[in-house]
Amino acid sequence: MLYRLIVGNFTSFAKLSQFDMFPNPKRENFINHVYTTTPTPVLKECAIYGANGSGKTNFMGILLFLKDFASQFAIDGDSDKLVTFYQNNRFKLPLMDDAIPMSFMIEFSGDKSSYIYTVELTGDGVSEEALYISGLGNAENQLLFKRIYTDIALAGNMATDEIAKVFHRQLQSNPSVSALSIMGRLRLIDNQYIDDAYRWFNEKLEVIDVSYQLPWLIEQLRQQPDVMAFVRNVFKEIGIGMKDLSIKSENFEEWLQHADKGDKNAITKFIETAPKATEKNSLSKMDRHFPHFTISEENGARIVSELIFHQFGLNGYVGDMGCETQSNGTLRLLTLVPAIYSAVKEDKTIVIDEIDNSIHPNLIKGLIKYFANSDSNGQLIFTTHETKLLDQQELLRPDEVWIADKKDGVTRMYSLNDFKIHRTLSLENGYLDGRFGGIPDFDNIDIPLHETR
Repeated sequence: MLYRLIVGNFTSFAKLSQFDMFPNPKRENFINHVYTTTPTPVLKECAIYGANGSGKTNFMGILLFLKDFASQFAIDGDSDKLVTFYQNNRFKLPLMDDAIPMSFMIEFSGDKSSYIYTVELTGDGVSEEALYISGLGNAENQLLFKRIYTDIALAGNMATDEIAKVFHRQLQSNPSVSALSIMGRLRLIDNQYIDDAYRWFNEKLEVIDVSYQLPWLIEQLRQQPDVMAFVRNVFKEIGIGMKDLSIKSENFEEWLQHADKGDKNAITKFIETAPKATEKNSLSKMDRHFPHFTISEENGARIVSELIFHQFGLNGYVGDMGCETQSNGTLRLLTLVPAIYSAVKEDKTIVIDEIDNSIHPNLIKGLIKYFANSDSNGQLIFTTHETKLLDQQELLRPDEVWIADKKDGVTRMYSLNDFKIHRTLSLENGYLDGRFGGIPDFDNIDIPLHETR
């Protein structure tokens, strides 16, 4: 579970700015949107609004950086990587003092406990990295480790002097690598809390940007019946004129006999020139960020798998349609549903940029409502421009709505929980009327008027 984020001196976030998933205890609608069995009450979902250029994508960048930094570990990586990252992504309107670090703090809950993870970057690299067991405001935070550049201090008797020296050498050799990822990958310390925090970044946090694609989606659906059943159920529930979905698999040689000429030539040439590429891994043809078919090996034979849409037609007729006949919105929706499965069934925190991209408002509303009403222990956080989701009678509580607003190049984020909002107020009308900020400002734009002839 994600509790909160604090960031400063990153892209458009100049001063320290906080985002959190804490509910307003006074709000009584949609009580099923609040997890109360967690160490502290936390919201199940959140929508982030804002004008283009307000900082929503930069918010995604915070989580992408933290996930990658905390979980990725490559021996002999680029030692200047973080210095370049700092120079490219620090606040520059105007350029801040070099003494002010780029700061990140994330508070979250794993399987064993709740944690606070902090990272500070400067032009010299990682000036500080630390992990604490969070007291959640009720007790003192307990330090697990703190790293200053390439020096590291471990709490208590967590490691022998020799093990501490190993970590110190690893940091000297890999100054752009996080201490948490080194501990998580090398497993030199037997500490359940450090392992738990590392697993959360590596396995429980998923960040999906607009260009997200799943080349292995058909294989995933074919090999995981539970995910396929979930996808079929969601598509039926939200209603997109489809009776069912299925996967058609056939022998590669048989498929070649009726394959599109262009596909046949391209695939045959690829397999002939790179035969090992399909021995252990699947090969997918991608179009519009979606796999139209997948070639894989099973029991020594190549098979081709395609997703089939069983679509309603006239007078109850059901036709079998391929991916090429489907809209961008349908394919985008299908790409997102496995992530929703991860939130519902695997307790993941899923963060999606522009969740409404290419998808009809009613469909995305149905997807959000499906997740909100699901028996889940995961979280769904998303950015959007779709105001039809601002429905506090049917879909979102005010404390589940955050605004990214930019003024003079500086992004600030705040919740609608900061406003006095009656339960009967239309959040959509209030947002579009500018009551909450976060919308384009046209007042200062001069539009030239041309004389008519």
